[in-house]
Amino acid sequence: MRVGIKAGPANWQKILPQVEPECCEIWFRIDWKKRYIPLFKYLNKRKIPFGLHFWAMIDNKYFPDMLCLKKGLGEKTFQLIKETIDIASIWQAEYVNFHPESYHLNLLDLDKHQIKTLNPDEPIDKEKSFQQLLFYLKKIKKYSEKKGVTPFLETVPKYMPSDFKNLDKGRRKVAKSEGLETEKFFELAELNYPVCLDLGHTIGQLISNDKEQLFSYLYTTTKKLKPVIGLIHVTTNKAPFNGTDSHNGVLEKDFNQGVVPDKKQLIKLLSLFKDKDVCLIPEPRIEDMVENHRVLKEIVKKI
Repeated sequence: MRVGIKAGPANWQKILPQVEPECCEIWFRIDWKKRYIPLFKYLNKRKIPFGLHFWAMIDNKYFPDMLCLKKGLGEKTFQLIKETIDIASIWQAEYVNFHPESYHLNLLDLDKHQIKTLNPDEPIDKEKSFQQLLFYLKKIKKYSEKKGVTPFLETVPKYMPSDFKNLDKGRRKVAKSEGLETEKFFELAELNYPVCLDLGHTIGQLISNDKEQLFSYLYTTTKKLKPVIGLIHVTTNKAPFNGTDSHNGVLEKDFNQGVVPDKKQLIKLLSLFKDKDVCLIPEPRIEDMVENHRVLKEIVKKI
């Protein structure tokens, strides 16, 4: 296991000099691509392995989505992911990570950090949607192999917070997006497709107040997906367990809030990967990023 850190164009100059990460994930907004060049140069010069976490707004208003059947949305998302893979290849990044996303269409404002699901009660054809996703994933995998980049598909929660800057507020007003189910990731694992396991997202696929049930769901899912997991977003979830994620971290102040997984459960989960090369990326609030990195390193040392 390699313990990494998350960085973006606004905070990397403050965060990275404080740590010695074994890997780094970049919050990569493709319409800002020129802003990342100094960061790429910094990582290359120090030989820090890194990957890009793809973000974009489709038509300047929609959440990127290869699952939703809105005409043109999947193709436009694919083309931007393909461009991100090109950039990753040029700068010698290890991977590009992206979401499959949801069955329903979502508005996204990356500047205001807001999401809104359009027509959440509209009937959906899940099998047709999944076949569309498979179509694009096959193309992405083939293209990525040619470019020498690993394409990770990230597990997603059932719903999304309507405001992801103020998560407490956003989780009270849920965007009922219907993210790709965990069971579909099992099908992708059978096809040997690389997966990013996001702990908080995966927990968010199950709506339950039973914390033991939530951890059992996460642990069972992790064991089934283990052969294709090469990247893990290490987060914890606090109540309400309503299908969204809270992006809590691994500090004592998080565990004191009754998060899932708790510290003991997290160690049990990560122990599954003690002999595997996976990159662990914490995703807490920005101000807690450095401390989460340090604490996660200490947790991993005990495994």
